[in-house]
Amino acid sequence: MTAFTEELIHSLTTLNRIAETLNRVTDVTSALNSALADLVDLMGLETGWVFLKDPVAKSQWFGRGFNLIADYNLPPAMRRDKAGPWKGGCDCQTLCNRDALTSAYNQVRCTRLAAAKGDERSGLVVHASAPLRSGEQVLGILNVAAPDWNSFTPEALALLTNVGSLMGIALERARLYDLLQEQRVEEQAALLDFSNQLLSRPVANELLDTMLREMRRLLHVDAAALVTPDGDGNDLVFRAASGWRENPVLAAPATFSSEFNLIGQVMASQQPFLTEDIEAHVLPLYELEWLHSEDFRGYAVAPLIVEGRSIGALLLNSRQPRPWKEDELRFLQLMVNQAATAVDGLRLRQEEAQRQRLQEELALGRQIQLSMLPKQSPVLPGWQIEAVYQAARMVGGDFYDFFELPGEPRRLGMLIADVADKGVPAALFMALSRTVIRTIALSGRGAAAALLRANQLILNDTQSDLFLSAFYGILEPATGALLYANAGHNRPLWFRAAAGEAIELSARGVILGAFEEITMEEQRIVIEPGDVLLLYTDGIPEGMNAEGRMMGMQRLAETLKQNAHRDAPAISQAIIDVYNRFTAGAEQSDDVTYTVVKREAES
Repeated sequence: MTAFTEELIHSLTTLNRIAETLNRVTDVTSALNSALADLVDLMGLETGWVFLKDPVAKSQWFGRGFNLIADYNLPPAMRRDKAGPWKGGCDCQTLCNRDALTSAYNQVRCTRLAAAKGDERSGLVVHASAPLRSGEQVLGILNVAAPDWNSFTPEALALLTNVGSLMGIALERARLYDLLQEQRVEEQAALLDFSNQLLSRPVANELLDTMLREMRRLLHVDAAALVTPDGDGNDLVFRAASGWRENPVLAAPATFSSEFNLIGQVMASQQPFLTEDIEAHVLPLYELEWLHSEDFRGYAVAPLIVEGRSIGALLLNSRQPRPWKEDELRFLQLMVNQAATAVDGLRLRQEEAQRQRLQEELALGRQIQLSMLPKQSPVLPGWQIEAVYQAARMVGGDFYDFFELPGEPRRLGMLIADVADKGVPAALFMALSRTVIRTIALSGRGAAAALLRANQLILNDTQSDLFLSAFYGILEPATGALLYANAGHNRPLWFRAAAGEAIELSARGVILGAFEEITMEEQRIVIEPGDVLLLYTDGIPEGMNAEGRMMGMQRLAETLKQNAHRDAPAISQAIIDVYNRFTAGAEQSDDVTYTVVKREAES
């Protein structure tokens, strides 16, 4: 079992326990306290509290029009018996009164903690707020506190919104229970069972089938279906159905317009449509066609609303006229609210599972990509070679390579390249380019000829708009002679020990994979004892710091010059140390790759 699966099971188990707690107990106050403790623990926080809207609460204690109905692990500064932090209103209550608190909101700096001493507020500064919502009605506010806003990830806010909805449904259910007394005990048990069944089925097909089947049974209708937006949201599609003679998921067109039917109008207006008999209403012809083909008479369309947006609609149909009583409509709304939470929770779980799969695939791709790089630097008498590769993402477009060339005298091919992109496309293009250039180089061509031939093959084998820059050198270790060509790549730095200076190796050339006819200049130098050659990609000189400034070539050349007397591993470490210090606090924007080649000084 993976860590992701264990975390998902833990989250579902805790949500299930919260739902059971809120639906089983008639004492709402104790149920909210227990559910709040479970929520705070699940989110990895320490403190939370719940306000209940109360029109008769006229005093300023806990804020006008609100009561503190539940709390968990309040810091010393916010004890219930302290008037200071609780007296008067606060930002979250202001947002709620303005109807601006429609979903979990994480930009609330807690005014109740602002005046408290640091040691009395346990490090808490901000809190996230979510409405206790039942349908369109907001019944209160759920708050969880943290030291900073980084504690509230999008997933944490989605969880907070879902639990706020569960609490709102529980409060509304409790009010319904008080009004109807023993008349609806059976429906209360049914609602609890409905909620538990939805939370216990994380698999999409099982959850949707269970939801529709139970809604048919509990609401006494013959058929039910779920419709959701498809693709860009302009069209609608049947996602699941139960009780239909001909399954609309399979039989209906893949999509239908959201503009010219009752379902789309209900989702747009977020107001349900209910009719005892469709024969008494004028409906769009397309809708009437399949309603008549199923012999439907009673028809209800209820929007599924989450965080103020319609995520779909439930269709409920009967083959006889179906009147709706007031208490049935309230029970219907409670079930629709539960269904909306379940469908949105399913979407969140599917997105998280997809993200996890993508991360696993990228991790595997990274392993494959790293396996294509040399496992170790070449060992040559009188020479030291050190290479560094650090991708900006899981996979990248930089690469380097070493390979012994055939024939005499002994020669070493040295390659460094940079694909003009990042991520998966660059990694795939990198794999192709590396293979092409290595294969051509091993045929014995010179530096310029190898890059020219590689350009032809890359153009023939790819249909993408990607291209790469590359530097290819052929080193004779015995003499120090280096024959090289540069295909639009960063100019390597050559530190000449005799002169004590670092110069750029110039050679004219054009990038590979972009143009049919290119030219390539070939140059030759001799690396003397004590000299150092630095091959690199643009990730080093173009590294950005927190102020948006680049590291630059001068800083890189000065680092090489100051450390050229050291061995290759030490020079390499000095370069990455300077880079890390310069870019500290900024996200790595590009792959970082370089190779240090040093000819040992004669003893």
